[in-house]
Amino acid sequence: MDRRQRPAPDATNTIGRDKCFCQIIIMSDINRAGHQTQIKQKIRVYAMKTMTYFLLIPILAAFAVRPALRAAEIKTAVTTKTTATRSVEKKTVAEKPSARDSKKTPDSKAADKDPKQSDEKKAEWIEQTLDYGIQEERLSAVSKIQQIKDQAIRGRLVKKLLDMTKDEDDPELLIKSIAVLGEMKETSAIPMITEKIDHRSEDVGTAAVYALKNMKAAVAKEKLIQKLKSRDLENNSNFTAALIQTLGEFKAVELLPFVRESLESPKTTKGIKEEMVIFMGSAPAAESKDILLKIFKDEEEDVALRSYAVNSLSKLGAREVTADIKETIKMIDSYDVKKRKKYYNLYLYSIASLAKLGDQEAIPKLMNALRSNSSQVRLKAISLIKDFKDKRTIDILKYKMNYDQNQKVQSAARKALKEMGVDVGEEKKEEKKAVKKKEENKPGTKKSK
Repeated sequence: MDRRQRPAPDATNTIGRDKCFCQIIIMSDINRAGHQTQIKQKIRVYAMKTMTYFLLIPILAAFAVRPALRAAEIKTAVTTKTTATRSVEKKTVAEKPSARDSKKTPDSKAADKDPKQSDEKKAEWIEQTLDYGIQEERLSAVSKIQQIKDQAIRGRLVKKLLDMTKDEDDPELLIKSIAVLGEMKETSAIPMITEKIDHRSEDVGTAAVYALKNMKAAVAKEKLIQKLKSRDLENNSNFTAALIQTLGEFKAVELLPFVRESLESPKTTKGIKEEMVIFMGSAPAAESKDILLKIFKDEEEDVALRSYAVNSLSKLGAREVTADIKETIKMIDSYDVKKRKKYYNLYLYSIASLAKLGDQEAIPKLMNALRSNSSQVRLKAISLIKDFKDKRTIDILKYKMNYDQNQKVQSAARKALKEMGVDVGEEKKEEKKAVKKKEENKPGTKKSK
């Protein structure tokens, strides 16, 4: 067949080949683009890592240098402290007073310190605080008046305090002001304090009564008697107790008929009766002795009241009742052990009263009470013994101080010896802690439970 007569190529096959070729080219382009994207991502990651390393290098370097810097700081601090210590030592040596300085008179030393200027500054603060401060600050300011040494400045502040107290309405501040005036024994305040006895707050009235007692303001005695007679004796009260104690200080024997009547009344509380019995120990009158002896000998009377009665008799120096006291002691000795425990306080007070009245045989009996198994009895015996300052009691008190099983008894014995002028040294802290721990670990104590 002639080549010129060959059939023409099929058009469909040509189009297929072209299409396939195009797809190959497109796929190649897609693969190339993907590869380029991966390369870009790798370059970006590498750049980020490089930047991170550059940032971390200074931080790591700082951490590496930090210990060295800290050591340098410590060394510098130690050097500075040593230098400062040496400077202080030099200054102390330089400031040591010479022999000439040590011979300065008290006036010259006072002039150097200039306390008046210091008092003036304190006074200025006190005055401003009393005028403008809150109640807590004002309470503090009132207390600080006692610290002022300069009499002129102190007098000025007392006048201000008096003026303030007259019109003050806050009970707490009134109590504090009245107490301070009483402690300072500011007699110019007596009229104002006497008026405060009638204050609506019993606490203020109580503070006023005790302040008058501190100032020995017997001029207020009549007012106090009237106030006591108007009181309800069926209820215990600190105010009533304060009135009785203060009148006892003023030896108000004119109150005895009222006291007798109150003691005989079944409505009067036990607490008020006890205060009245103690009061009679300060009221030197024959009537007082009669009332007290009657109470002491009455076996049906309260044991505590009888104990206070015999103590008051000894305060009055009633030697004529010695036989009655010995009779009571003998009677208590005849009781069985169980019954005797009930009367042990009366027994001790009776022996102590004999000692106060000059009976030389009484002290050994009190010393014997220190051998009691009861720590309460030993404590009471020490409290009574120390008033006599008898040399015969020194040895047994020393023993109790060192070896008694009860810490309170040891402390009481030490205190009694100190009051007697005996050198007992200082109690070691370790010993205190050990004894305290021992007490806490005993069965029956709260902590041991």
